[in-house]
Amino acid sequence: MSMSNKTMLQELCVKRGWVAPKYSSTKQGPDHVPQFSATVVVNGVSFASQGFLSSKKEAEAFAAGIALEKYLGPQTQLPITPKFNSFSSPVKVAHVVPQYNNVARVEENQAWNETNAIQEKKGADELEQLLAKERKLWHIEKLQLEMKNLELVNAIEVKNNEVQRFEKKLEHMKEMATMEQKKTKSMISLAEEKKRENEKLHTKVAELEKLLQAKHAVDGDMEVKKINSLSDFSNALVVKEQSYNDELQESRKLLINALRDGSKVSIGVKRLGDLDWKAFQDAAKREYFVIEEVNERAMELCSKWENHIGDPDWNPFKIITDMRGRNKEIVDEEDEKLKNLKEELGDEAYEVVITALLEMKEYNPSGRYKVEELWNFQLGRKASLIEGVQYLLKQLDLVNTKKRQRN
Repeated sequence: MSMSNKTMLQELCVKRGWVAPKYSSTKQGPDHVPQFSATVVVNGVSFASQGFLSSKKEAEAFAAGIALEKYLGPQTQLPITPKFNSFSSPVKVAHVVPQYNNVARVEENQAWNETNAIQEKKGADELEQLLAKERKLWHIEKLQLEMKNLELVNAIEVKNNEVQRFEKKLEHMKEMATMEQKKTKSMISLAEEKKRENEKLHTKVAELEKLLQAKHAVDGDMEVKKINSLSDFSNALVVKEQSYNDELQESRKLLINALRDGSKVSIGVKRLGDLDWKAFQDAAKREYFVIEEVNERAMELCSKWENHIGDPDWNPFKIITDMRGRNKEIVDEEDEKLKNLKEELGDEAYEVVITALLEMKEYNPSGRYKVEELWNFQLGRKASLIEGVQYLLKQLDLVNTKKRQRN
């Protein structure tokens, strides 16, 4: 048996920062044919050699080999099976032991050899039991690893399915965004045309005002009377316009009441400041896997942020000055709550909260609470009264058509 097992064990203790191994040995048998067993203590654990060997060094190397097998595996240490035939065989002992005339000495040696053979067999049995136990533990660990691997494969498959669904949804959103972009360009073109018309009207009004002033200078009192008459007429127009506006607002309220429970595909009612619950559901799916737990967590997060955006003491806005020197109020992206929202729940939930804040700021600047508004869901903007009436009339025509078909 090589003596390098002790050197390997010493190096192992140095690498792992353990105390150096401590050896102890036991001597048995007559002085002319002694037998040795050894024990080594490594990191607080004791390892004993199996059986008895012919020298103290071999016994210590055998114990070191058992320790190496424990910490490094069965292929990392030198062979640790003792060569018991160096002493254990009574036949070989008879050849190396000198012949004595003393009968008692011979009988003592024979008894010792028999005892040693029994101990060798016992040591071999114990070693076999130890190896069987290790094989059983290895088999159990192998089964556990196979189960974990199967669970991991199933989890990866679920994630892949989710990614595919998300990619399809993203593609649909891109198509919708392209359509919305085209509609937006059309609306911008229309708005620019209206702006040009308004500029022409303002120019015409300015010309008429100049003409009126010139005529006033020429006609004197007569023109003053005409101006007073025009002023009265203008006041009447203002009153009439206010009356029309009141009627329009009342009509808008009636339309909102009529379409409150209707479809949200074309023209309908939107609660400005409402949060999209689905964004929080998607965020909860990254933390939970059971649908009930996902929905419960999503409702909890949605309720929390509805309370935040409705809190008048929270002001996540800041005022900046643009290149023309005009003050403009925008969302403060460095707000602590918004930064935490983006880090914890992701961009989708962050954009939903920003949208709700901007809607409440634009359509209800007097207070931080939700309002209902007639909404064009296709164009993503406030619907005009004409659009609402046209949509309502269309729905009534559909209802009447179905009634006639049934009749």
